[in-house]
Amino acid sequence: MKMNFEITKDDYINFNLHHLENSKSQKNTFNILRYVIPIIFSILIYFIGTGILNQQSIYWIIVAIIFSIIWILTYPKQYKKLIAKQTDKILSEGDNSSIFGSKSLEIVDGTIVVKGDFTSETVSLESIKDIKVYEDMILIYISGFVAHIIPRRYLDKETEKEFIKELKNS
Repeated sequence: MKMNFEITKDDYINFNLHHLENSKSQKNTFNILRYVIPIIFSILIYFIGTGILNQQSIYWIIVAIIFSIIWILTYPKQYKKLIAKQTDKILSEGDNSSIFGSKSLEIVDGTIVVKGDFTSETVSLESIKDIKVYEDMILIYISGFVAHIIPRRYLDKETEKEFIKELKNS
């Protein structure tokens, strides 16, 4: 089976977002930033309002709770924007021509052969650690953080089923 596709900067940014959603260490960091930080700041808000400004306790409890709720609800979207912006910034720093551009992937004799304009890689099907299927892409993980990105916009349903079946037959 052979397929041709193109990897864009948006594909790579989406790969990073998908990867972070599934990384245990990133989930821990995300949860600390989402839940622990607003609790700490809420306590500070309360003590500044009641201790330094000498205002009513109930007013500052309400302000602290509202702050925490807004933070907890809006943080996931802010986090995704931050990761996308950081990834875009990193990609803009150097020559990434080997990551982007036209690629071809072929499954031959128990191996995956991925060729690009500047690279060629052969990987045994047995070395596949995981296959993740998302709405916009298929990720073939070769290690915990290295994956081949296959944008789904280049696959019809039948080709995609056949492709995943061949990958899983390793």
